[in-house]
Amino acid sequence: MTIDERLSRVPTFSQFYGTDELYDHAKRVAEANPDICSLTYVGQSKNGEKIPMVRVGNGPTSILLFASPHPNEPIGAMMAYFLLDELVACPEMRGGRTWNIIPCVDPDGTRRNEGWFKGPYTLKNYARHFYRPKGDDQVEWTFPVEYKTFKFDKPIPETKALMKAIDMTRPAVMYSLHNSGFGGAYYYISRPLEAAYPDFHRLPTERGLSLSLGEPESPYCKELYPAVYATNFASDAYDYFEKFGTGDPASYMFGGGSSRDYAETVSKPFTLIAEVPYFKTARIADTSLVGKKRGTVVLDGLERSRTLLSFAKKIVDDTLALLTEEPVLRDASASFIGQMLNRMEGEKAWAMSKEIMDQEATVAQEAHALYITPFYQGIIISMYRRALKAQLAKEYNPVIEEAYKTLDSKIDAMMDDIGKALDYGTVAIRDLVQIQYGALLAVLNGLGL
Repeated sequence: MTIDERLSRVPTFSQFYGTDELYDHAKRVAEANPDICSLTYVGQSKNGEKIPMVRVGNGPTSILLFASPHPNEPIGAMMAYFLLDELVACPEMRGGRTWNIIPCVDPDGTRRNEGWFKGPYTLKNYARHFYRPKGDDQVEWTFPVEYKTFKFDKPIPETKALMKAIDMTRPAVMYSLHNSGFGGAYYYISRPLEAAYPDFHRLPTERGLSLSLGEPESPYCKELYPAVYATNFASDAYDYFEKFGTGDPASYMFGGGSSRDYAETVSKPFTLIAEVPYFKTARIADTSLVGKKRGTVVLDGLERSRTLLSFAKKIVDDTLALLTEEPVLRDASASFIGQMLNRMEGEKAWAMSKEIMDQEATVAQEAHALYITPFYQGIIISMYRRALKAQLAKEYNPVIEEAYKTLDSKIDAMMDDIGKALDYGTVAIRDLVQIQYGALLAVLNGLGL
Protein backbone atom coordinates (compact mmCIF):
# COMPACT_ATOMS: atom_id res chain seq x y z
CA MET A 1 0.00 0.00 0.00
CA THR A 2 1.04 3.60 -0.55
CA ILE A 3 1.18 6.03 2.36
CA ASP A 4 -2.13 7.56 1.31
CA GLU A 5 -3.80 4.14 1.08
CA ARG A 6 -2.66 3.37 4.61
CA LEU A 7 -3.87 6.75 5.85
CA SER A 8 -7.32 6.08 4.41
CA ARG A 9 -7.69 3.27 6.95
CA VAL A 10 -7.60 5.67 9.91
CA PRO A 11 -11.12 5.83 11.38
CA THR A 12 -13.02 8.93 12.40
CA PHE A 13 -12.59 9.85 16.08
CA SER A 14 -15.09 12.20 17.73
CA GLN A 15 -13.10 12.74 20.93
CA PHE A 16 -9.82 12.00 22.66
CA TYR A 17 -9.59 8.86 24.76
CA GLY A 18 -8.61 8.94 28.40
CA THR A 19 -6.15 6.73 30.28
CA ASP A 20 -8.62 3.97 31.09
CA GLU A 21 -9.74 3.67 27.47
CA LEU A 22 -6.14 3.57 26.23
CA TYR A 23 -4.98 0.96 28.74
CA ASP A 24 -8.07 -1.22 28.39
CA HIS A 25 -7.69 -1.23 24.61
CA ALA A 26 -4.00 -2.16 24.79
CA LYS A 27 -4.79 -5.07 27.10
CA ARG A 28 -7.63 -6.29 24.86
CA VAL A 29 -5.47 -6.23 21.74
CA ALA A 30 -2.63 -8.10 23.42
CA GLU A 31 -4.86 -10.74 25.00
CA ALA A 32 -6.83 -11.32 21.78
CA ASN A 33 -3.67 -11.85 19.70
CA PRO A 34 -1.18 -13.81 21.82
CA ASP A 35 0.52 -15.28 18.74
CA ILE A 36 1.81 -11.88 17.61
CA CYS A 37 1.39 -9.62 20.67
CA SER A 38 2.67 -9.53 24.23
CA LEU A 39 1.91 -7.15 27.07
CA THR A 40 4.48 -6.14 29.64
CA TYR A 41 4.63 -3.45 32.31
CA VAL A 42 7.72 -1.28 32.18
CA GLY A 43 7.13 0.55 35.45
CA GLN A 44 4.72 2.55 37.55
CA SER A 45 3.58 6.15 37.78
CA LYS A 46 4.08 8.32 40.86
CA ASN A 47 0.57 7.34 41.95
CA GLY A 48 1.38 3.65 41.56
CA GLU A 49 -0.41 2.96 38.24
CA LYS A 50 1.28 0.31 36.11
CA ILE A 51 2.49 1.51 32.70
CA PRO A 52 1.91 -1.06 29.92
CA MET A 53 3.83 -1.64 26.72
CA VAL A 54 2.55 -3.84 23.91
CA ARG A 55 4.98 -5.63 21.63
CA VAL A 56 3.72 -6.59 18.17
CA GLY A 57 5.70 -8.72 15.72
CA ASN A 58 9.14 -10.24 15.95
CA GLY A 59 11.29 -8.69 13.21
CA PRO A 60 14.89 -7.45 13.47
CA THR A 61 14.03 -3.73 13.23
CA SER A 62 12.89 -2.44 16.61
CA ILE A 63 10.52 0.54 16.67
CA LEU A 64 9.49 2.25 19.92
CA LEU A 65 6.52 4.62 20.19
CA PHE A 66 5.38 6.23 23.42
CA ALA A 67 2.33 8.46 23.81
CA SER A 68 1.58 11.33 26.20
CA PRO A 69 5.15 12.17 27.27
CA HIS A 70 3.46 15.50 27.98
CA PRO A 71 0.00 14.68 29.35
CA ASN A 72 -1.76 17.58 27.63
CA GLU A 73 -0.83 16.02 24.27
CA PRO A 74 -3.21 13.14 23.47
CA ILE A 75 -3.05 13.16 19.66
CA GLY A 76 -0.25 10.61 19.66
CA ALA A 77 -2.22 8.40 22.02
CA MET A 78 -4.97 8.26 19.41
CA MET A 79 -2.39 7.34 16.77
CA ALA A 80 -1.02 4.59 19.02
CA TYR A 81 -4.58 3.35 19.66
CA PHE A 82 -5.20 3.06 15.92
CA LEU A 83 -1.76 1.60 15.19
CA LEU A 84 -2.24 -1.33 17.58
CA ASP A 85 -5.33 -2.40 15.64
CA GLU A 86 -3.64 -1.75 12.30
CA LEU A 87 -0.59 -3.85 13.10
CA VAL A 88 -2.82 -6.81 13.97
CA ALA A 89 -4.86 -6.38 10.79
CA CYS A 90 -1.92 -5.89 8.40
CA PRO A 91 0.79 -8.59 8.48
CA GLU A 92 2.91 -6.62 6.01
CA MET A 93 3.29 -3.85 8.60
CA ARG A 94 4.90 -6.39 10.92
CA GLY A 95 7.28 -7.80 8.35
CA GLY A 96 10.88 -7.34 9.47
CA ARG A 97 9.80 -5.18 12.40
CA THR A 98 9.12 -5.44 16.11
CA TRP A 99 6.78 -2.70 17.24
CA ASN A 100 6.82 -1.57 20.89
CA ILE A 101 3.98 0.76 21.85
CA ILE A 102 3.37 2.52 25.16
CA PRO A 103 -0.21 3.87 24.90
CA CYS A 104 0.27 6.45 27.67
CA VAL A 105 3.50 6.97 29.57
CA ASP A 106 2.09 9.55 32.04
CA PRO A 107 -1.26 8.25 33.29
CA ASP A 108 -1.39 10.54 36.34
CA GLY A 109 -0.91 13.72 34.34
CA THR A 110 -3.20 12.57 31.55
CA ARG A 111 -6.05 12.12 34.00
CA ARG A 112 -5.62 15.77 35.03
CA ASN A 113 -6.25 16.82 31.40
CA GLU A 114 -9.28 14.67 30.70
CA GLY A 115 -11.67 17.53 31.46
CA TRP A 116 -11.14 18.88 27.94
CA PHE A 117 -10.65 15.57 26.08
CA LYS A 118 -14.34 15.23 25.23
CA GLY A 119 -14.81 18.85 24.16
CA PRO A 120 -15.95 21.46 23.48
CA TYR A 121 -12.74 22.18 21.59
CA THR A 122 -12.36 25.88 22.23
CA LEU A 123 -9.45 27.95 23.51
CA LYS A 124 -11.35 28.76 26.69
CA ASN A 125 -12.27 25.17 27.52
CA TYR A 126 -8.77 23.96 26.76
CA ALA A 127 -7.29 26.59 29.09
CA ARG A 128 -9.75 25.78 31.88
CA HIS A 129 -8.79 22.09 32.00
CA PHE A 130 -5.14 22.25 30.92
CA TYR A 131 -2.37 20.64 32.93
CA ARG A 132 1.34 20.32 32.21
CA PRO A 133 3.83 19.13 34.84
CA LYS A 134 6.58 21.42 36.03
CA GLY A 135 10.00 20.82 34.55
CA ASP A 136 11.31 18.24 36.99
CA ASP A 137 8.04 16.26 36.76
CA GLN A 138 7.98 15.87 32.96
CA VAL A 139 8.60 12.42 31.51
CA GLU A 140 10.26 13.79 28.38
CA TRP A 141 12.68 16.07 30.22
CA THR A 142 13.81 14.18 33.33
CA PHE A 143 16.41 11.77 31.96
CA PRO A 144 19.81 11.71 33.66
CA VAL A 145 22.27 14.08 32.02
CA GLU A 146 25.52 15.83 32.81
CA TYR A 147 26.95 18.68 30.72
CA LYS A 148 29.46 21.26 31.91
CA THR A 149 27.96 22.76 35.11
CA PHE A 150 24.54 21.14 34.58
CA LYS A 151 23.74 17.79 36.15
CA PHE A 152 20.41 16.05 36.63
CA ASP A 153 20.18 12.61 38.21
CA LYS A 154 16.63 12.36 39.61
CA PRO A 155 14.44 10.73 36.94
CA ILE A 156 10.80 10.44 37.98
CA PRO A 157 9.12 7.00 38.06
CA GLU A 158 7.55 7.44 34.63
CA THR A 159 10.92 8.36 33.14
CA LYS A 160 12.49 5.31 34.74
CA ALA A 161 9.77 3.24 33.04
CA LEU A 162 10.64 4.81 29.69
CA MET A 163 14.34 4.25 30.31
CA LYS A 164 13.57 0.57 30.90
CA ALA A 165 11.55 0.44 27.67
CA ILE A 166 14.45 1.97 25.70
CA ASP A 167 16.89 -0.46 27.30
CA MET A 168 14.62 -3.43 26.53
CA THR A 169 13.81 -2.53 22.95
CA ARG A 170 17.04 -0.84 21.79
CA PRO A 171 15.07 0.91 19.05
CA ALA A 172 16.30 1.71 15.56
CA VAL A 173 13.46 4.23 15.30
CA MET A 174 11.96 6.07 18.28
CA TYR A 175 8.79 8.14 18.00
CA SER A 176 8.05 10.45 20.93
CA LEU A 177 4.39 11.27 20.36
CA HIS A 178 4.08 14.95 21.17
CA ASN A 179 1.81 17.59 19.75
CA SER A 180 1.50 21.35 19.90
CA GLY A 181 -1.58 23.29 20.95
CA PHE A 182 -1.97 26.18 18.52
CA GLY A 183 -0.55 27.17 15.16
CA GLY A 184 0.72 24.88 12.41
CA ALA A 185 2.56 21.61 11.86
CA TYR A 186 6.31 21.14 12.33
CA TYR A 187 8.70 18.27 12.97
CA TYR A 188 11.83 17.25 14.85
CA ILE A 189 14.17 14.56 13.56
CA SER A 190 17.56 13.44 14.83
CA ARG A 191 19.34 13.75 11.49
CA PRO A 192 18.54 15.01 8.00
CA LEU A 193 16.24 12.77 5.95
CA GLU A 194 15.51 14.58 2.71
CA ALA A 195 13.36 11.75 1.37
CA ALA A 196 10.73 12.43 4.06
CA TYR A 197 10.46 16.21 3.62
CA PRO A 198 7.92 16.22 0.76
CA ASP A 199 5.53 14.06 2.82
CA PHE A 200 6.19 16.14 5.93
CA HIS A 201 4.93 19.18 4.01
CA ARG A 202 2.06 17.70 2.03
CA LEU A 203 0.48 15.66 4.85
CA PRO A 204 -0.74 18.70 6.83
CA THR A 205 -1.37 21.03 3.90
CA GLU A 206 -3.58 18.50 2.12
CA ARG A 207 -5.70 18.45 5.29
CA GLY A 208 -6.09 22.20 5.56
CA LEU A 209 -3.43 22.63 8.23
CA SER A 210 -0.66 25.15 7.61
CA LEU A 211 3.00 24.52 8.26
CA SER A 212 4.42 26.43 11.21
CA LEU A 213 6.76 28.94 9.58
CA GLY A 214 6.99 31.46 12.41
CA GLU A 215 9.53 31.39 15.22
CA PRO A 216 10.68 27.95 16.40
CA GLU A 217 9.72 26.73 19.86
CA SER A 218 13.14 27.73 21.16
CA PRO A 219 15.69 30.15 19.69
CA TYR A 220 18.34 27.42 19.66
CA CYS A 221 16.36 25.06 17.41
CA LYS A 222 18.35 24.18 14.27
CA GLU A 223 16.24 24.26 11.11
CA LEU A 224 16.99 21.44 8.66
CA TYR A 225 14.22 22.37 6.23
CA PRO A 226 11.19 24.69 6.52
CA ALA A 227 9.16 23.49 9.55
CA VAL A 228 11.65 20.64 10.12
CA TYR A 229 14.14 20.95 12.99
CA ALA A 230 16.91 18.88 14.52
CA THR A 231 15.80 17.18 17.73
CA ASN A 232 17.32 19.11 20.63
CA PHE A 233 19.72 17.87 23.25
CA ALA A 234 19.82 19.38 26.73
CA SER A 235 23.26 20.68 25.78
CA ASP A 236 21.70 22.84 23.03
CA ALA A 237 19.69 24.75 25.64
CA TYR A 238 22.73 25.07 27.89
CA ASP A 239 24.90 26.47 25.08
CA TYR A 240 22.20 29.03 24.22
CA PHE A 241 21.96 30.22 27.85
CA GLU A 242 25.75 30.30 28.06
CA LYS A 243 25.78 32.71 25.12
CA PHE A 244 22.79 34.91 25.93
CA GLY A 245 22.19 34.48 29.67
CA THR A 246 24.00 35.88 32.66
CA GLY A 247 25.71 33.78 35.31
CA ASP A 248 25.64 29.98 35.40
CA PRO A 249 23.69 28.60 32.41
CA ALA A 250 22.53 25.72 34.59
CA SER A 251 20.36 28.18 36.54
CA TYR A 252 18.15 28.60 33.46
CA MET A 253 17.67 24.87 32.90
CA PHE A 254 14.65 22.91 34.07
CA GLY A 255 14.35 19.17 34.49
CA GLY A 256 17.07 17.07 32.87
CA GLY A 257 17.84 15.39 29.59
CA SER A 258 15.37 14.33 26.90
CA SER A 259 14.45 10.87 25.65
CA ARG A 260 16.86 11.47 22.77
CA ASP A 261 19.67 12.32 25.22
CA TYR A 262 19.18 8.93 26.85
CA ALA A 263 18.48 6.90 23.70
CA GLU A 264 21.75 8.12 22.17
CA THR A 265 23.57 6.24 24.95
CA VAL A 266 21.66 3.02 24.22
CA SER A 267 21.05 2.47 20.49
CA LYS A 268 21.33 5.85 18.72
CA PRO A 269 17.91 5.56 17.06
CA PHE A 270 16.47 7.79 14.39
CA THR A 271 14.11 9.94 16.47
CA LEU A 272 10.92 11.58 15.23
CA ILE A 273 8.49 14.08 16.69
CA ALA A 274 5.54 15.35 14.64
CA GLU A 275 4.04 18.44 16.26
CA VAL A 276 0.47 19.04 15.13
CA PRO A 277 -2.00 21.36 16.89
CA TYR A 278 -5.64 21.14 17.95
CA PHE A 279 -6.18 24.77 16.97
CA LYS A 280 -5.04 26.15 13.63
CA THR A 281 -4.46 29.54 12.05
CA ALA A 282 -3.40 30.31 8.49
CA ARG A 283 -1.27 33.23 9.70
CA ILE A 284 1.39 30.88 11.01
CA ALA A 285 2.31 29.96 7.41
CA ASP A 286 2.22 33.49 5.97
CA THR A 287 5.76 34.46 5.01
CA SER A 288 4.90 37.89 3.60
CA LEU A 289 6.75 40.76 5.24
CA VAL A 290 5.18 43.12 7.79
CA GLY A 291 7.53 46.08 7.38
CA LYS A 292 9.30 45.59 10.71
CA LYS A 293 12.53 43.99 11.79
CA ARG A 294 12.30 40.49 13.24
CA GLY A 295 14.08 41.60 16.39
CA THR A 296 11.60 44.47 16.89
CA VAL A 297 8.66 42.08 16.57
CA VAL A 298 10.23 39.64 19.05
CA LEU A 299 10.88 42.48 21.50
CA ASP A 300 7.26 43.63 21.20
CA GLY A 301 6.17 40.08 22.01
CA LEU A 302 8.55 39.88 24.95
CA GLU A 303 7.12 43.07 26.39
CA ARG A 304 3.60 41.64 26.16
CA SER A 305 4.83 38.47 27.81
CA ARG A 306 6.59 40.37 30.58
CA THR A 307 3.42 42.30 31.35
CA LEU A 308 1.31 39.14 31.43
CA LEU A 309 3.76 37.09 33.49
CA SER A 310 4.39 39.92 35.98
CA PHE A 311 0.62 40.25 36.43
CA ALA A 312 0.38 36.52 37.13
CA LYS A 313 3.40 36.50 39.44
CA LYS A 314 1.84 39.16 41.66
CA ILE A 315 -1.25 37.00 42.09
CA VAL A 316 0.96 34.02 42.88
CA ASP A 317 3.02 36.01 45.40
CA ASP A 318 -0.15 37.28 47.11
CA THR A 319 -1.87 33.88 47.40
CA LEU A 320 0.64 31.03 47.21
CA ALA A 321 0.88 30.64 50.99
CA LEU A 322 -2.93 30.41 51.21
CA LEU A 323 -3.32 27.51 48.76
CA THR A 324 -3.38 23.99 50.14
CA GLU A 325 -5.60 22.38 47.48
CA GLU A 326 -4.28 21.09 44.16
CA PRO A 327 -0.58 21.57 44.99
CA VAL A 328 0.40 19.90 41.70
CA LEU A 329 -1.40 22.58 39.68
CA ARG A 330 -0.28 25.36 42.02
CA ASP A 331 3.39 24.42 41.94
CA ALA A 332 3.54 23.70 38.21
CA SER A 333 2.06 27.08 37.30
CA ALA A 334 4.16 29.03 39.81
CA SER A 335 7.32 27.25 38.68
CA PHE A 336 6.74 27.93 34.98
CA ILE A 337 5.89 31.60 35.60
CA GLY A 338 9.16 32.08 37.48
CA GLN A 339 11.19 30.25 34.84
CA MET A 340 9.70 32.21 31.95
CA LEU A 341 10.42 35.52 33.66
CA ASN A 342 13.95 34.37 34.49
CA ARG A 343 14.68 33.59 30.85
CA MET A 344 13.47 36.91 29.46
CA GLU A 345 16.75 38.80 29.63
CA GLY A 346 18.42 36.07 27.59
CA GLU A 347 15.60 36.16 25.04
CA LYS A 348 15.92 39.95 24.88
CA ALA A 349 19.66 39.69 24.24
CA TRP A 350 19.01 37.13 21.48
CA ALA A 351 16.38 39.37 19.86
CA MET A 352 18.78 42.33 19.90
CA SER A 353 21.62 40.38 18.29
CA LYS A 354 22.60 41.67 14.85
CA GLU A 355 21.61 38.43 13.13
CA ILE A 356 18.01 38.62 14.38
CA MET A 357 17.59 42.40 14.39
CA ASP A 358 18.65 42.80 10.76
CA GLN A 359 16.10 40.33 9.37
CA GLU A 360 12.72 41.44 8.04
CA ALA A 361 9.81 39.98 10.02
CA THR A 362 7.08 37.90 8.45
CA VAL A 363 3.39 37.70 9.29
CA ALA A 364 4.03 34.22 10.71
CA GLN A 365 6.79 35.49 13.01
CA GLU A 366 4.61 38.36 14.19
CA ALA A 367 1.68 35.99 14.88
CA HIS A 368 3.98 33.75 16.88
CA ALA A 369 5.47 36.58 18.95
CA LEU A 370 2.25 38.52 19.66
CA TYR A 371 -0.32 35.73 19.96
CA ILE A 372 0.98 32.15 19.91
CA THR A 373 3.54 32.66 22.68
CA PRO A 374 1.03 34.50 24.94
CA PHE A 375 -1.45 31.67 24.30
CA TYR A 376 0.98 29.12 25.74
CA GLN A 377 1.77 31.41 28.65
CA GLY A 378 -1.94 31.92 29.27
CA ILE A 379 -2.71 28.21 29.55
CA ILE A 380 0.23 27.79 31.95
CA ILE A 381 -1.14 30.62 34.12
CA SER A 382 -4.60 29.06 33.90
CA MET A 383 -3.38 26.11 35.97
CA TYR A 384 -3.11 28.53 38.87
CA ARG A 385 -6.71 29.52 38.22
CA ARG A 386 -7.66 25.85 38.69
CA ALA A 387 -5.79 25.78 41.99
CA LEU A 388 -7.55 28.94 43.20
CA LYS A 389 -10.93 27.47 42.23
CA ALA A 390 -10.19 24.26 44.12
CA GLN A 391 -9.26 26.25 47.23
CA LEU A 392 -12.51 28.21 47.07
CA ALA A 393 -14.44 24.96 46.78
CA LYS A 394 -12.93 23.87 50.10
CA GLU A 395 -13.30 27.12 52.03
CA TYR A 396 -14.20 30.74 51.38
CA ASN A 397 -11.44 33.31 51.53
CA PRO A 398 -11.99 36.84 50.14
CA VAL A 399 -8.37 37.15 49.01
CA ILE A 400 -8.59 33.87 47.08
CA GLU A 401 -11.96 34.84 45.63
CA GLU A 402 -10.67 38.17 44.34
CA ALA A 403 -7.56 36.53 42.88
CA TYR A 404 -9.68 33.89 41.17
CA LYS A 405 -12.09 36.43 39.67
CA THR A 406 -9.23 38.59 38.42
CA LEU A 407 -7.38 35.67 36.84
CA ASP A 408 -10.54 34.10 35.46
CA SER A 409 -11.52 37.31 33.69
CA LYS A 410 -7.99 37.89 32.41
CA ILE A 411 -7.51 34.41 30.90
CA ASP A 412 -10.96 34.29 29.30
CA ALA A 413 -10.45 37.73 27.75
CA MET A 414 -7.01 36.67 26.49
CA MET A 415 -8.40 33.58 24.80
CA ASP A 416 -11.12 35.67 23.16
CA ASP A 417 -8.61 38.22 21.89
CA ILE A 418 -6.18 35.61 20.58
CA GLY A 419 -8.94 33.64 18.89
CA LYS A 420 -10.25 36.75 17.12
CA ALA A 421 -6.81 37.99 16.11
CA LEU A 422 -5.82 34.67 14.58
CA ASP A 423 -9.24 33.65 13.25
CA TYR A 424 -8.61 30.17 14.59
CA GLY A 425 -10.24 26.88 13.73
CA THR A 426 -10.03 23.30 14.95
CA VAL A 427 -8.50 20.28 13.25
CA ALA A 428 -10.34 16.95 12.96
CA ILE A 429 -8.77 14.26 15.15
CA ARG A 430 -8.65 11.87 12.18
CA ASP A 431 -6.60 14.40 10.21
CA LEU A 432 -4.17 14.81 13.12
CA VAL A 433 -3.74 11.05 13.48
CA GLN A 434 -3.19 10.72 9.73
CA ILE A 435 -0.46 13.37 9.81
CA GLN A 436 1.39 11.70 12.68
CA TYR A 437 0.98 8.23 11.15
CA GLY A 438 1.99 9.47 7.72
CA ALA A 439 5.13 11.10 9.13
CA LEU A 440 6.15 7.75 10.62
CA LEU A 441 5.54 5.94 7.33
CA ALA A 442 7.55 8.59 5.48
CA VAL A 443 10.47 8.08 7.87
CA LEU A 444 10.36 4.29 7.54
CA ASN A 445 10.28 4.62 3.76
CA GLY A 446 13.09 7.14 3.79
CA LEU A 447 15.24 4.91 5.98
CA GLY A 448 14.42 1.82 3.92
CA LEU A 449 13.05 -0.04 6.96
